[in-house]
Amino acid sequence: MYTLLIILVSFLSQQEVPFKADEEFTIELDLSFKQRPPASNYTYNFDETSREYKKRTMPGPTPYVVLSVVINKINDNETRLKVFQEDNKLVFSKKLKEKTEFSLDAGYTDDLVDQLPGHYHVIYFYNDKRKEVSRIVINFDKDGNYSVNGKPRGKI
Repeated sequence: MYTLLIILVSFLSQQEVPFKADEEFTIELDLSFKQRPPASNYTYNFDETSREYKKRTMPGPTPYVVLSVVINKINDNETRLKVFQEDNKLVFSKKLKEKTEFSLDAGYTDDLVDQLPGHYHVIYFYNDKRKEVSRIVINFDKDGNYSVNGKPRGKI
């Protein structure tokens, strides 16, 4: 009996947090052009390929992605949201209020396709007891496809 209880508790604790319903939020992809910061002339990365070097030192503006997120409906049990990059780096935390809006810098399109930080964001919604109640997962894959909660939304 004791073993059954331990198995049941471990199973319940491993369940994934459900996705937030699509009609409760809006995510728009804003594409603009930005100049990359200048590369340092005094450092050299021996692991860097010629493609990475050209991309880093390319003159002129390159495409840059910013995600505009609007939370249209807040459920009764949701009081706070936290945005994580790559599941471990906290981008920001915010108390929820009616019609919450914020933007996420995803980064340069070349970096998103190369799977550098910024290609994967998770927005967790918490209750009063700081327990995760729902989530939104934003992902850019190696082909440049953009998906929200596993559903394809377009290509960059």
